[in-house]
Amino acid sequence: MLSVAASSPSRWRRLVSEERGWTLAELLVATMLGLGLLGVGTSVFTASLKSQPRATSRGADIQQARSAMERITRELRLGWSVPTATSAQLSILTYVNSASCGGAQADTRTPCRVTYTCSSTACTRVEANPDGSGAGAAETVVSGIAGPAVFSYAPSSVDPAFVGVTLSFPAEAGEDVITLGDGVALRNPGAPL
Repeated sequence: MLSVAASSPSRWRRLVSEERGWTLAELLVATMLGLGLLGVGTSVFTASLKSQPRATSRGADIQQARSAMERITRELRLGWSVPTATSAQLSILTYVNSASCGGAQADTRTPCRVTYTCSSTACTRVEANPDGSGAGAAETVVSGIAGPAVFSYAPSSVDPAFVGVTLSFPAEAGEDVITLGDGVALRNPGAPL
């Protein structure tokens, strides 16, 4: 059996020189590159966490607008007259599912005056008796809109046969403006109370 000491010194030097490894400089460069990549990944992750609540809020506003749009168009389809027609306000004589105008939900349909009023940031809804008396409390049906010009009428606002509804949301932080639009032809003109 030969020992390492008994082998030739040149063979020992050859074995030591053939061992491959990382130099200190290579280790430092690899560590710095790894830390840099870790820093970039952490920054991207942190930015996405910070933007998530804003995206969730915007999504909730848009869902609220879809529900409001559906409600407005449903009431328009059931309506028979439009006593007030401006770009920021719409009053409809229509049927609502409640025991009385402004009352609790019910399975029966009651003729009422429903008024939507829009400001530069929100639209509210008020139920009243068909003659406009006994108005209930205003409820906000959509918020976060870009302006009060929501309603359009054809052929005119004096005697509309068609009502258009457009809800726009302003651009935020590099996002696009979001616009929801729908319209309804009044199908029940002159319906009896």
